[in-house]
Amino acid sequence: MNGPLAVLDAQVLVECYESLRQDALAGSGSGRTLRGRALLMFRGMAAWMQGIGVTPVAARVAAISKPLQLPVGIEQNLVALVATMAFATALEDRA
Repeated sequence: MNGPLAVLDAQVLVECYESLRQDALAGSGSGRTLRGRALLMFRGMAAWMQGIGVTPVAARVAAISKPLQLPVGIEQNLVALVATMAFATALEDRA
């Protein structure tokens, strides 16, 4: 087996998959797993494994060990922003 898959360690694949699974279960769409989730869903496990092989191992391990921290209260701010946009659009349609 040549290429990116040949150099991947099984433990790295397990860690990447567990990170992807945890993000999916938590409902978070962190940037580090969105591409992987899309590959797995639309192209399958083999494509996901090849996609993981494209990223350098050190970058994957660093991303796995350091989860994305969002500011406290960001969800409420996003809900307020989307609601404001929806109301503004509805008011424009009435004018």
